[in-house]
Order: sequence, then structure tokens, then C-alpha cells
Amino acid sequence: MRNLSSAHLAFPGDGEMARRMRDYSWGPQALGDPRDWPASLRTACRICLTSRFPMIVWWGPELRFLYNDAYMPLLGDKHPALGLPGREVWSEIWDTIGPMLDSVLSSGQATWSEDLLLPMRRHGYWEETYWTYSYSPLHDDDGAVRGVFTAVTESTEQVVGRHRLAVLQNLGAQAGRGRGVAEVCEVVTEILSRAGQVVPYAAIYLRAADGTRDVAEATLAASTMPGPAPGWPAVEVLHGGRPVVLRDVAARFGGLPSGGWRDPPAEAMVLPLPGDAGGEPVGAMVLAASAGRTLDAAYQDFLGLVARQSAALVNGAIAYQAQLRRAEELAVLDRAKTTFFSNISHEFRTPLTLIMGPVEELRRRLGPADDAARSELDVIHRNGLRLGKLVNSLLDFSRIEAGRMRASYEPTDLSAFTAELASVFRSAIERAGLRYEVDCPALSAPVYVDREMWEKIVLNLLSNALKFTFDGGITVTLGEKDGQAVLRVADTGTGIPQAELPQLFDRFHRVQNVRARSNEGSGIGLALVRELVGLHRGTIDAESSEHEGTAFTVRLPFTHPPAGDAGAAGDAGADVAGGPDDADAEAGVAASGRPLFVVSADPYVQEAMRWLPPADDQAQNDPSGAATAGALPGARAAARTPSEGPRVLLADDNADMREYLERLLRPHYLVSTVTDGRAALDAARVRPPDLVISDVMMPRLDGLGLVAALRADPRTADVPVLLLSARAGQDAAIEGLDAGADDYLVKPFSAAELLARVRASVQLSRMRSQHARWRAALIESLHEAFFLSGPDGAVLEINSAFADMLGYGPEGLPYPAPHPWWPDAESGPDDRRMAEEAYRDTRERAGGNFHVPVRHRDGRRLWVAGSFNEITDSDNGRLVVGTLRDVTAEHYVIQRQSALASLGQVLTRAHNMADTLREALGELHRLWHARRVVAAIWTDAAGPSVTFSTAGDEWESLAPAVREQLAGLRERAPLTPAAAGGGAGVSLEHPSGTLTIWIDLADGRTLTIEDQTLLSLLCGQLGQALSRAHQTDQQRETALALQRSILGPAQLPAGFSARYEPATRPLEVGGDWHDIIGLPDGRIAIVVGDCVGHDLGAATVMGQLRSACRALLLQDGSPGQVLAAMDRFAASVPGAECTTMCCAILDPATGRVSYSSAGHPPALVVHPDGRVDLFEEARSFPLAAGPTPRRRDAGYLLEPRSTLLLYTDGLVERRGRPLTDGISEAGIAVMSGGEDSLEDLATRLMTRLAPPDGYGDDVAMVLYRHPAPLELNFPAEIGQLGPVRTRLRQWLDGCGLGIRLAQDALVAAGEAVANAIEHGHRERPGGEIRLRASVTAGTLRMTVTDSGQWLPPAPAPFRGKGIPLMQAFMDRVSIEPDGAGTTVIMEARITGDRSS
Repeated sequence: MRNLSSAHLAFPGDGEMARRMRDYSWGPQALGDPRDWPASLRTACRICLTSRFPMIVWWGPELRFLYNDAYMPLLGDKHPALGLPGREVWSEIWDTIGPMLDSVLSSGQATWSEDLLLPMRRHGYWEETYWTYSYSPLHDDDGAVRGVFTAVTESTEQVVGRHRLAVLQNLGAQAGRGRGVAEVCEVVTEILSRAGQVVPYAAIYLRAADGTRDVAEATLAASTMPGPAPGWPAVEVLHGGRPVVLRDVAARFGGLPSGGWRDPPAEAMVLPLPGDAGGEPVGAMVLAASAGRTLDAAYQDFLGLVARQSAALVNGAIAYQAQLRRAEELAVLDRAKTTFFSNISHEFRTPLTLIMGPVEELRRRLGPADDAARSELDVIHRNGLRLGKLVNSLLDFSRIEAGRMRASYEPTDLSAFTAELASVFRSAIERAGLRYEVDCPALSAPVYVDREMWEKIVLNLLSNALKFTFDGGITVTLGEKDGQAVLRVADTGTGIPQAELPQLFDRFHRVQNVRARSNEGSGIGLALVRELVGLHRGTIDAESSEHEGTAFTVRLPFTHPPAGDAGAAGDAGADVAGGPDDADAEAGVAASGRPLFVVSADPYVQEAMRWLPPADDQAQNDPSGAATAGALPGARAAARTPSEGPRVLLADDNADMREYLERLLRPHYLVSTVTDGRAALDAARVRPPDLVISDVMMPRLDGLGLVAALRADPRTADVPVLLLSARAGQDAAIEGLDAGADDYLVKPFSAAELLARVRASVQLSRMRSQHARWRAALIESLHEAFFLSGPDGAVLEINSAFADMLGYGPEGLPYPAPHPWWPDAESGPDDRRMAEEAYRDTRERAGGNFHVPVRHRDGRRLWVAGSFNEITDSDNGRLVVGTLRDVTAEHYVIQRQSALASLGQVLTRAHNMADTLREALGELHRLWHARRVVAAIWTDAAGPSVTFSTAGDEWESLAPAVREQLAGLRERAPLTPAAAGGGAGVSLEHPSGTLTIWIDLADGRTLTIEDQTLLSLLCGQLGQALSRAHQTDQQRETALALQRSILGPAQLPAGFSARYEPATRPLEVGGDWHDIIGLPDGRIAIVVGDCVGHDLGAATVMGQLRSACRALLLQDGSPGQVLAAMDRFAASVPGAECTTMCCAILDPATGRVSYSSAGHPPALVVHPDGRVDLFEEARSFPLAAGPTPRRRDAGYLLEPRSTLLLYTDGLVERRGRPLTDGISEAGIAVMSGGEDSLEDLATRLMTRLAPPDGYGDDVAMVLYRHPAPLELNFPAEIGQLGPVRTRLRQWLDGCGLGIRLAQDALVAAGEAVANAIEHGHRERPGGEIRLRASVTAGTLRMTVTDSGQWLPPAPAPFRGKGIPLMQAFMDRVSIEPDGAGTTVIMEARITGDRSS
């Protein structure tokens, strides 16, 4: 035993190493008996073994090895190594740690290392490990250093993790730096070669261009690694896309680079390099694992990250090379495009010259009489100039890109030249109604410009400003700043979105969805301006704000451009002004002798003038109200305009095209013209035409958008549309037809083809309109309201019956959901919910019916019955057709019947007049969704009695107007509703006076005639119900008064408690009773009975039976005899049949009970120990239930401190539960209240057994605890002590307490009585003393009360022992003096040892 305890003391704990040390044989060759160890060694061992941190104790010359459980995992296969010399345990690292340990032993100075690399063989291979530890000296009892204490942590995972993270960071830092794939491979191998301890070997294989084999390899250490290793399963990984782990690398491939480790890698992974965006692998990567680490899951995850990082770099390089190839291809295409534009522009100029020359000759030779021919030549001339302008712009671009653009710079008075150019646009700008300001003051010096280039710069900017400006004005200013000439062209037009400004000067870029005078344009004007400004070594920039305007600023240097930028004047003239190969409109017009800039400005001005509305008043005749353009007066005069016929709406932003098409169509059709798609849509909606002809490219709303809008509108969905477009090709035609167009015609087209297509489209429109008229006539003939809704639920079509019913006509179509006739969600939430449910049915079901409230446009509330069916249209998808029928009158009839039935059902639940009124107000509240309903009963009292349908309201909280309304209703005839001020009221007769009711309606709700009729009917029914409830209340009060007056005696005998509880309403009055009768011989009769029924009659029967039973018991009959006599009596009393009854006679002195039961639930007895007995003998049929049975008696002896319970079935009977369960629950309740007083127990019993909604049947109950409490009143005389003690001893004997507890109680009570006599009545002898003793299942309680005042205890040594005696014999003693006397309360627990 001594060795065991000392071992536990030396090596505490339940760990493995503690057990090993206790069981270890510590011989002399080791460290000797632990009892002889120095205190420092024993302390170090205890610290080591009780620590959860890895610790080692080295001791002795051989540095014997002691360690704890936390160090065991760090040993690996070397465990157990207890007591071995340190050199044997860590032989492979002893060269490193041995000198450090010797240093501590010799110097006594501690040392430590952090993240020290220690290669170990603890798991069967050379492992790369890192350690942080400290060496502290351990002294023996003489103070000499005999050992070393070591706290150690393995930091291998942290150090290796840092190394791996550094590799990934270095790879990530190379993102975007590589350009070619080979360069990226070199970068990756270079990074990995510097991290050989983590990845000693790597190789990258890339997929060949044909995807069949691997063609490239990169290794980390090329100098130490022989040529390619064909055994790597790179092809397998490429095809499978999943990594492969190799565990036999050394055997298969020999020695790979070791990365600085002593052994070459034994394991490796071949991983796929995934392609960009999850594509197929672009290659495979071989990554070897260091021989110093096992290739576990963490190592594999790291190598996977390396492969993904490398793949990202390779994919980036591949993408970059693809971008280079794409850029080269685009450059080739751009050069080819430029060459094509240059060639085609030259090819256009020759036929254009041959067109413009003859046109000019014809215009000069044509007489003034033929206006129609002249107007057509003007159209040719204008569009020839426009085409020449476009060709020149394309040619200029091709020259600039080819480097052949040669400018002729000459000193120019730029102010005067710019002002003259700006003046050319004055007439067009003023005709547009805009303000035009030109401010070009003289500059300090001439500016070297190419005049023709400058002309194109200014005219393009002015043309652009006019095109996008509709209000305000245009300003042209020229000045100088910072040695530069500055031109600024500003407007107050539509402006340019900020997102579009960076691309504003890009070729062919056009800002979309911006209001403009014309949608025509090539998108090269501003791009050409920027190039021309750049040739002058200048700059151009733009400032713009949407809806505010735009300003372009051009800055040119005053100095002459370098010689290399200017060509000979002859070259410039040949390229720009035109020669034999470049003759154009400019050359032809220049020959007339007009100034050069005016000639070149002509195309710009002519085009701008055609954007503007005509100068005459023809626009006023446009039926749509939009801007119109008709034919010239001569053309109109010559053309035949039909007085009636098909109507054609023509939309084109090009005035010449509008005039041309109108001249072709007007002889056959009624033609209306508009200038853009928005105006066309507005005109078509006002009066749908037979055909719409529209250009595709237009401002505000293009042709495709116009088609979509027409098809989306039911009024125009069937109108045929013919699209005209300059976009040729099958794709353009398909796009137009897919958009919903009926036909698509590509410019240029012949007049005959156009007329033929228009004729076919008009005929189709006529057929459609005929079908539509037939369909409309059919729908209009319906007497019910008709509707058609689209896929989104919007109502697209209605008939006149619909408009008449709801007030919403076709002018508001389409009506989107939620529809305007839906009830308001705030004032009628239930109505709104019904409408929404019906709407959901139409969206989700193929067909059905509904019955919902709706709101007329004038605010009236209607009820409609609807039916619907779905149809599927190939063009519009799912449609729903349906009809509505006004069923408001029928609904209110049904509503009145339902409301009357509902109110009747509610009133049946009422128990009295108050409930009747409250229930009726709640029903009115629900029916009209009112804020509240108030009822006031007006009697002769000062104020009304008020009832609310909502909780918390009071008469004073009502608004004065409402109180006045309630008072004023008394003057109206009964049941005559009145509506005013957002509410309605009515008066009716009440048993107590006049009843007025006010309904506070919700916002927006009014009381209709139907509502008033319904209110009168409901209140009439309420008045009848109140009258009936008044009669019922009177009968109930009478019955209750009778029943309570005849129930049991008011003063119960000692030891008894009784309860009667009426049932909850509406039953309440019942036939249950109890009676407790003192018999002449001292016994006590107990009767509990239950008559059938719940009304005044039942209470009357109960009274007769109770009186008869009391009389029979007083005649000294036994319980069986009494019940037999009661059988005969009950048979003669109507309504007494089947009465149940239990009759018992108790002898309180002995506890003997005799009893008999007539079909009554058994009485129960609960013993002090919790046992429960039932009176199950002497039971028979209920009274007068058939042939008179033989009534027997049974006996039962009550055990001391037991409790008797007699009851009626209402206490224990519950619907759906066996009666035995209720009886058991009653027994448990009595047992749990064993320590309560009898009155408290009765209350607890009634409360605990009551159902949540109250007793459904009346309950009678009698409790008796045996023995009954002892109560003695006697004079304060010393001679009374003996008799009192005798009476108390007799009572205690009957309590079954045992001799010891009874004797203790006698002594304590005697002392209390003696003190009361001696101290309480010293000054006033003869006073009265009261002794009361009671017992429960576990407690004896005695109280002694006197009417005197106690004196302080005397100091004599033989006096003052009474209270300590009482405290010694009783468990609790308290003395409570007051003004009337003193009460001593004593209690004792009845336990087994004291009651034996």
C-alpha cells in the first residue's frame, strides 16, 4: 500500500504515461527508485504528466527520456521510449540537439529554437519536420544541474504551409506578365525551381494544335534531369481530365531532382491544366512531392492549386496570342475595307458626274411652265449632291488611312472665312425657328489652314447642330487663346448621354434613341472632322448634357504645319477639288463662277432644308396633327385625289422620299404623311388606316419599333404594315417580317412593284376589317358585358354592355391589371381579395365562373357573375374571353337571407341580454367591415349604457358628432335607418328602454338602399332576440336564487367543507345538490344528488328531493332505507326520474361510515400515504328508474388523517374521456392537497378539475377530513388544565399519531395553556382561552389564543422554561401578540419515527 501511494504521488494522473511510469521497473541502471529521486525531478515529472502541452524531462548523464501523453504522437514509431537514453531515442537528430543539451548541462543556461528543421525517421521514412522548443536546466537537491526540462511544439504544418503559400503567391503575381506560351512555361518553371523543397520536380505538357498528342515539355532542373520521360501518363490525364497519383516514381523513373532533400521524390501527381471557361484541358502538369513529406490530401490540394494557377497563366498566354491574331486579322480587314472604299468611291464619281451634268443641263433648258418636271429634277439634283457628299467623305477617309491625304495650307483670315461659311446656314436655322448667333472677331494673325478641309469641319458641325436642335438656338464663336485659334459651335439641342461621349468621334458610331430631325446619316461626319482637325495639328472635344445641349470646340495652332504635312497645291487640287477622274457636283457648280465654299456647302444646306417642315400651310391638313410633307403645288394640281377610298399612312423622315411616294399613291388612295414613327403611331391610334407604309430608319421611333407598338395595341393590331428599307439581303427582310410586318420592300424599288404590293396589302386589310366588323357586331349584340384579356392579364377588348355596366369604355383600352374596377384594398380588403382570387382563376384555369364585387366608375358597388374560357392564339399566345352579368339585386337578396341566418345562429350562442347585444354588434361589424359599432341603451338614468363591437372604447372616447347621432336616433321611428357623416344608425325597442345603434363605416364606404333594408331586418331580429333573452334571464335568476337558497346548511359541522358551482352558460341552472345533516345521536348524514335537467324545473325537483331526504334521515333510517323511501317519493314527483344520489352516515367519533348509492359516482377516500379507496359497494340503480330495487348498506372505517370526497358527475365527467380517468384525477388532486386546510383543498379541487372553458354541468361536492378539528373554549383558570389535557389526549389518540408525538403535543399544549392562564390573565382573571387542534396527512397544528397580555419572562432560574419546552417538542412555534390578546401557533411534522 505504501509503494502504491508513493507511486501515485510521484506519477499522478490516469494517462498512459502516468501508468507506464508507475509500472516501470526503475532499477539502478535507469534512474533508481523514484522515492530517492531529487525533489526537482519528482516535481518536473508531476508537471510534465499533468500538463496537456508536450513536455520532456531529460535526466542524468545519459539524459534518460521521460515524457507525457501529449508528446506521444510526436514520437511516432519510437513510442514507447520511457527511460531510454536520449541518444538512442533521437539518434538521427542527436548531432543537432545533443550539443544544445550538453550546453545546458554544463552552463546551467536555458536555450531555445524556433521552427528548427530536424529530419527524422519516426514513420519509416526520412521526414521533413520543424520544431519550436526550449531547454531549461533542472537542479538536484544539491543545486547541481542534473537534467533538462523541455517544452516542445511541432510547427511542421505551419512552416510547410508558409512555404506553399509563398509558391502560390509568386505564381499569382505573374498573372498578365507572360505573353507567349513558351514564356509562361519558363516563368512557371523558374518559380518552381526556387521552391524545390516544396515541388522538387515539375514538367508541363501542352496539347498539340490538332489535339492528338503532347508536343512541349518544361522541367524545373534541366541540368540534373535527363531528357523527356515518356512514362508520365500525360495523355491519359489529357483525355480523362482527372489527376493521376503515382506512388512508385523512383522505381519507374529513377532519381528525379530531390529539391535539396536527401532522397529523390517517391510520389508525384499528373494534373490536367483546365482550359479557359471550363473547356477541355490545354495540357498536363507533372508535379513531384518532396520525399520528406507524404503525399496526403493536403499536399494533393496544394499541387492542384499550383496546377490551376499555372493553367490560368497558360490560358492567359493563349488568349493573348489569340487576341494578337485577331488584331492582325482585323487590321488586314480594315486595310481591305479602306482600299475598297477608295476604289468604290472613285468608281462612284464617274457615273455621278454623268448624272449631275445632264441634270444641270436639263434644269437650265427646262421652261418655267413645267413645274412637275422641274420638281422631279430638283429631287434628283438634291439627292445627287447628297450622294456626292457621302462619296467625298468616304474618299477622304480612304486617303487619310492610306496616307495620301495632302493638304494645301495657306494663311487665311479665319474669322472672315468662318463667318461666311456660317452665314450659309442662316436661312435654314431661322426657318427652323431657332436663334442663330455668329461671333467671329478678327484674330491677331492669319491661320494656316486648308480652306476646303476647314469648310468641311465647319459645315459638318453646323449640320450636326441643326439636326439635333429643336428649341433655343445655335451659337458659332471664333477667338484665340493660349496661342491657338478656338472655334466653338454650341447648341441647345437634345444633348448626348455621358456614356456615348467616349465613342462620339469613332467612325460609323451613331448615338441611338436620340431625338433628331432625321434618322439618316452614315456616322462618319464627326469622325472625318476629327481626322481633318488632326491634319492641322489641332484638337477637338465635345461637352454635352442631356436635354440641355452640346458644344464642340476646335483648337488650331497659328503656325504653319511642318513641311512633311503639306503637299503641292496641284496635288491637293487634284485630290480634293476634282480632276478628270474626280469630277463631281462641286466641280460642276464651281464652273459657274460662284465662291468655292458656297458650292461645297450646297449639299449640306440642301440636306438640312429637307429636314424642315414645308414653308406653306399644308402641314395644317395632316389628320394626325403631326408634321406632314405633301407634294409640290404643281404635283398636287396634276394628281387625281380620290374623295373616298382606302386610307394609307406614310411615315418617312426623308422629305424627298415622302413626296415621291405620295405622288405615286395619291391617285389611288387617301394618303397621310408623317415624319417619324412616333407621329405615325399617334395617327394610327386616333384613326386606324387601311395600310401603314414606313421606313425602317427613322428618329424617335424606328420602323421595327412602330410595328411592335402597332401590334401591341388592340386598336391597330390588324393594320397591315409595309416596311421600306435600304438594308438589302434576306436577313434584313426576315428581321422585318419577324417584327410583325406584312411585307418588306428593299430600296431601290420600282413604282410598279410598290403599287402592286400596296394594292395586295390594302385588299388584305379590307378582308381583315370585314371580319373585324362582323366580329364586332356579334360582340356588340351580346346583352352581357364582354371582355377579352391578353397574356399579361390586361383587358384588350370590351363591348358597349361592359362600358354601360362598369362605366369604363374602349377609350381607356388596354386596362392593365390591377383593373380600375377592382374594389379598393383599403376600404374593402375582403372585396379586393375576392376580385384578386377571381383574376388568378382566369390566369391559371382553362375556364370557370366567379361571383365578385366590383366598383363602378362613379364609385357604386356592384356584384357581377362572370364566366370565362381560355383560347390560344398563334400570334398573341394565351387569351381569355369572358362575360359579366350584373347580379347586384340577386346578391342582396341572398345576402339578406344569409345575414339573417348568420345573425340567428350567432344569437343562439348568447346566454343573456348582454351577450345577445354584444354578439349582434360583432356580426354587424363583420358584415359591413365597419371600424366599430356602438349601441346605447337609453333609460331614465342620466347617461346611456354603451356597448362596443371593439374592445377598449368608452362613451367619452366617441366623437361628439357620433354621440349626437346616437342620441338623435331616439327621435326617429324604430327600425328606420339613417345615414350621415360616414356612418349609419337605427333605433329599436329594448326591454330596458330605447336602443340606438351606430355603425361607423370604413373610409369610402356608403350605406346603400340595400344596406339600409338589410339593417332594418337585422335590427328587427335583434329586438326579438333581446326580448327572448330578457325572459330567459329572469327565469335563470329565479332558478339560481331558489337553488342557492336550499343548498346545504350555512354552518357546516367541524371537519367539513362543501362547494356548489353552477355550469357555464347557457346551462348554469341545474339539479345538483349536497346536504349535511346533524342527527340526534351525534352522527352526521351526508347526501349528494343529481337531478336530470338544467332549468328551473330541475331546480324545483332538486328542492323537493332534498327536503324529503332530510326528513327521512331525521327519522333515524339507514342510508339504504332512506334511498328505498326516496325511490317511492321520486316516482311521484314529475321530473325526478333517474335522479342519482349517494347517502352516507358518519360517526365522527369513530370514523365509521355507512352508505348506499343510487346510481351515483362512487365516493373516494384518500389515505395519508396517498392510497385511494372507492365506495363501490351498496350501489344500485338511480331513483325511480324502474322496479324498486333492494337498497343495501355498506360500511367503511375511515383511517385517521384520511379525506373523504363525495361529488356529482359534473366534477369528473368530460366528453371523450372515461369516467374512471376523471375519478383518478380527483383522487390525485386530493392527495396533492393533503397539507392544505380543508377550505383551501376544496378551492384547489374545484380549480384544478375545472375544464378550460368552465364546467359544462353544475357541480356539488362535500369534503370531510377525519378526525375533525378539535376546538375548546374554556375560562382562564388553573383548574381547567386537567380537563383540557384529557380532551386533547382523546383527540390525539384518534389522529393515529403514536405515543411519542402525542405526548410531545400534550406537553407543548399544556405549556401554552399554562402560559396563557398565568401570563395572559394575571391582571384580568376569568378571561376566555381557545384551543384549536387540526391534523392533515403530514402535519399536526395547534393554536392557543387568549385575551390577555403576556409579561416578560422572570429572571429567576426556575422560571421562563415554557417557551423553550414548546420549541423543543414542536417543529415550529410562533407567538403572535396583538391588541386583543396573544396566539401561540405550534406545528409538528408527522414522520415515521414520531408516529410509531
